[in-house]
Amino acid sequence: MNDPIPRREFLRRTAGLGAALAGADALPRLLADAAPAPAAPADLAIAEGADYFAGTLKAVELLGGMPRFVRPGARVGILLNAPRWWTKPGSFTSPEVGLAVAKLCADAGAREIVTIINPPGGYWERPARAASLQAERALLKPNAGAWTEVAIDRGRALKRAEVNRALLDCDVFINVPISKHHEGTGFTGCLKNFMGACAGKTNRFFHNGSGAGGEYADVTHLSQCIADVNLVRKPDLCVCDATEFLITNGPAGPGEIRRARQVVAGADPVAVDARACTLLGLRPADVAMIALAAAHGIGQMDTSRLTVRRASV
Repeated sequence: MNDPIPRREFLRRTAGLGAALAGADALPRLLADAAPAPAAPADLAIAEGADYFAGTLKAVELLGGMPRFVRPGARVGILLNAPRWWTKPGSFTSPEVGLAVAKLCADAGAREIVTIINPPGGYWERPARAASLQAERALLKPNAGAWTEVAIDRGRALKRAEVNRALLDCDVFINVPISKHHEGTGFTGCLKNFMGACAGKTNRFFHNGSGAGGEYADVTHLSQCIADVNLVRKPDLCVCDATEFLITNGPAGPGEIRRARQVVAGADPVAVDARACTLLGLRPADVAMIALAAAHGIGQMDTSRLTVRRASV
């Protein structure tokens, strides 16, 4: 029969065992503490490179990926700046950018992608990679051409607007403008692109509703109307084409082109415009519609307050 362990020795041994077990339990916690935490999604993403399709994919990835914005089964409305009457280089959203947005929506499980402004025929077929994206392109549907009038209670210059039904009926609204020069407002991007969702009579009020008598005779009124109409619905996501764009004679061109090769993305149209306008040498505070939209609380004009991430592709 073995001799009993003295009490003092028993306590020493059990204390050592307890410390070892505690250390084993703590090891995973120590390793977890040492591992870098995953980066939080950016508020504003800038992807730069010659491949505009890849740049669009990267910009949305920096925001946390398209599943952050598009749920499976969602009906997505995308607002391109690609009307049939703007055909000059640098005046319309690149189809490479538009197709990349469509692919991301399809990959996230969207059941349908409706174009709130229908682009010209052959638009989606222009990129060389279009043939490999047949399934994604099959989800793209034109809007039905229906319009409805909405009240804008907080509007200062614009109290009512007639907008395309697709803007209101979609589950997810993605604004896909081009940043470029504009003869009246000096710059056009996300905020100005909202006019593409409006009927002709509403847009005519933007230009001459103050009674000034010319299309750009009252830029203050035009800018306030743009800020006001953006109260109708805030985009869930903005993907701004800042790749190749007019820096003179916008919005329709022809004019001088700058090739910044950037895609700027974010959920905040004010912040995206505040960044994109600098590519035209403008200060956000000097672009009236940006300042007025910020005053409405639509978004943040000071991008230094945001998490901004950049990447090259």
